[in-house]
Amino acid sequence: MKAREESAVPLERHTAGLTRYDEYAITIPASGDRALVLVPQGVAPAAAVYYLHGRTADETSIDERAGVRDGLLDAGFVVVSPYLHGDLWGNRDAQDALGALHDWVSCRWPVSRRFLIGESMGATTAANAIRLREMQWKGAVLVAPSLSMRAVWERGEHGRDTLAAAYGLSADEHDLESKTEAWDAVRHEPDAYAGVPIRVYASPEDAVANIDEVTGPWVQRLRAASMTAELVVVSGEHVSSDHFRVDDIVAFFTNQS
Repeated sequence: MKAREESAVPLERHTAGLTRYDEYAITIPASGDRALVLVPQGVAPAAAVYYLHGRTADETSIDERAGVRDGLLDAGFVVVSPYLHGDLWGNRDAQDALGALHDWVSCRWPVSRRFLIGESMGATTAANAIRLREMQWKGAVLVAPSLSMRAVWERGEHGRDTLAAAYGLSADEHDLESKTEAWDAVRHEPDAYAGVPIRVYASPEDAVANIDEVTGPWVQRLRAASMTAELVVVSGEHVSSDHFRVDDIVAFFTNQS
């Protein structure tokens, strides 16, 4: 993936449905973080959706989700796709970068509603953004969510390396539980998400985001505590095309008042 070249003048693009929009490739001064901000032309946007990428991705990965991107733009949403300094697994630095971007966007497009899409690792970032309540979110969609830091560690490979770097973990994992306690979504109290409707798309065939041991029980805990949470069972491997049900996602955000 290659960062977009910044320009004082936005690029004019259009969706598959021929909605024209402006694409701003920016670096936020307060954080030094990159982002793409996509703004539909000819409307006064009332809502924005922040897309939080998965592991090894960056702000341009929104282009890999062109169906969702275009569906949101066609419906009049501003679409915001940050880098968040890479694979930070929702930590304090990621939240600070998200906050700085939120402030930058809000000064230019003062929308009344803001939503989150968290993909895989980005679901942990989204969950913590809701928990911290440093910004007001009206709803969240979690796609193939990676919600357990213990599960990430046990899978090993690059996920373990980046998780260790993000939280300063020791190689022998003795401090994994203590250092990630506040940030590990599976250990959050359900009322951390009070007032924020959440829809989760997960697949039994996903070997990364385990629906039986992690995702399903997490949603059940929220529902048992009267949180607004819904699990949509899809098919395919991790972040398969069936996870991205465009009309369904757009309708979910549109229906949140």
